[in-house]
Amino acid sequence: HLAALGWGTMIIFGASYQLIPVVLETELYSEKLAWLSFGLFLPGLIELVYSFWIFVPGIHMQCGAVLVLTAVLLFTLNVYLTAKKKKQETIQEDFIFSACICLCLTVALGTALVFNFTLSIFPQDQLHFLKLHAHMGLIGWFLLMLIGVSSKLVPMFLVSSYHSTRLLTWSYYLIIGALLYFLVDAYLFGLSYRTYLIFLIGGAGLACSFIFLYKCLRSRLRKHIDLAMRSSFLSFLLLKIAMLTVPFIIYFHLKNNPATIRFSMVYGELMVMGWITALILGQTFKTLPFIVWVKHYEHLTGKFKTPMPADLFAVSLLKAQTVSYIFFCVTFMPGCYFMAVPLIYLGIAALIVTALLYLSNVLVVLFHKTQTYGKL
Repeated sequence: HLAALGWGTMIIFGASYQLIPVVLETELYSEKLAWLSFGLFLPGLIELVYSFWIFVPGIHMQCGAVLVLTAVLLFTLNVYLTAKKKKQETIQEDFIFSACICLCLTVALGTALVFNFTLSIFPQDQLHFLKLHAHMGLIGWFLLMLIGVSSKLVPMFLVSSYHSTRLLTWSYYLIIGALLYFLVDAYLFGLSYRTYLIFLIGGAGLACSFIFLYKCLRSRLRKHIDLAMRSSFLSFLLLKIAMLTVPFIIYFHLKNNPATIRFSMVYGELMVMGWITALILGQTFKTLPFIVWVKHYEHLTGKFKTPMPADLFAVSLLKAQTVSYIFFCVTFMPGCYFMAVPLIYLGIAALIVTALLYLSNVLVVLFHKTQTYGKL
């Protein structure tokens, strides 16, 4: 939860307040609502994670869950009211708002599970609902949101001439269909041979989004691909690898083979610390420098020579971060599968180095001082 909510979700919330107006081509409905959401989310997250750490179900765990749920509902309301201001609906809007709905359902189910520890809300075993909770979060929230936002930003950063949204439309309906099918089927019957069909439907939807990105890449006008974008493409590769583990998870689960646990663990790591993390590590240095640049230099445009957004972060730190992160991927992921402790320790060390380099570079951008190079 510290990774999924504290790292992935919180940074998506922050970026969304800047990027959703760009994607939807309209102003954010309310900045005050965004601050209120943050003010509820952070203490709720701290209380929830601490309660999980010591694992004492009760009032503190319940209060943390309710605070997070309220913050998520306020975020969704802000997104909805922002999208409502736009007259023409786009497929990106469908992705983003559907992701917000899935996040609300994910957190609502999680809150119910927290209360279930003391009130016995669900008659079934708690573990029965965890796979629904996890996949609503991973597929419904993260996948839909990141496809929706990246389908607008990647063509913009690459200066692509490909603008057709037909593949995205297919991607949206196939992924939504697969997710709904999975939630109903898994709740009623659990994993079965039908799960292979669900995987094929969802995989086809994901393939459509990959083909869309490939067409954007092929038709780009900006031939040079910077390091931040390469990190983003690495994230899509990790997502593909994660998807390839799913048939093995289904197969070994149906055979009651203990290998299910190892494949499931690797799948979770590839999704959260692989795909989601790699995408954030790359896109941070495409979006955050621009946000800071607007604050420092927008009013100076046309009057003075100013740095470019790409000049606001340390390229050397980004290179070192990318190397340490790749080292993490090639040690920790295999280490988890083979239960090789030395590889796991090496991977953890590399991830800590990656986190420190990332944080250092973010601070470089945030504490940037306004510089000019003379009048134009």
